[in-house]
Amino acid sequence: MDIEKYIMEYSNMVSKDLTDEIMGTNLDYQKSTYANKTGKVDNSDERVNMDEFWIRNTHELYEPLKKCFVNAVNMYITDHPYFSVQHLTDFRINRYSEGGFMSRHYDSIHHSHGQHYGYPHATVLLYLNDDYEGGKFTVATKTMKPKSRSAVVFPSNFMYPHEAEVVTKGTRWSIVSWLM
Repeated sequence: MDIEKYIMEYSNMVSKDLTDEIMGTNLDYQKSTYANKTGKVDNSDERVNMDEFWIRNTHELYEPLKKCFVNAVNMYITDHPYFSVQHLTDFRINRYSEGGFMSRHYDSIHHSHGQHYGYPHATVLLYLNDDYEGGKFTVATKTMKPKSRSAVVFPSNFMYPHEAEVVTKGTRWSIVSWLM
């Protein structure tokens, strides 16, 4: 089985206006934490070094972002007809400044970040920019630097560990949602 065929990148999923708005809006970013399988949250620069902001369903950016995620999901379903989605989690903006990274892990978020919906079937990342150095994304055996405004969708199970390498110059922006 070729597991890479389930790692998909889709272009032009986010409008330039929306990416500019998100990156230009002064949001209350917090230092990201790492939650283990019991829900214990640790501040650990060994696991993750980025700032995050959660877009909940009452935030003004929620609906335009939801459209982007739904479009990416629909494209993934077209490519993988047996895949289905019942729920999208809230959206987390990931802002990696120079030195920022996320260590290798797989998405087992049952208790993570206040999300209690069960284990995700797939992960969707929207990439807002590509004008940074370093920060490559590796999922399973595939390493890439996704294009600005693209989406990457992949299964969230143990066969798809992933990481964001250290950003060496600039700021890397992405937004994540998990599909239940």
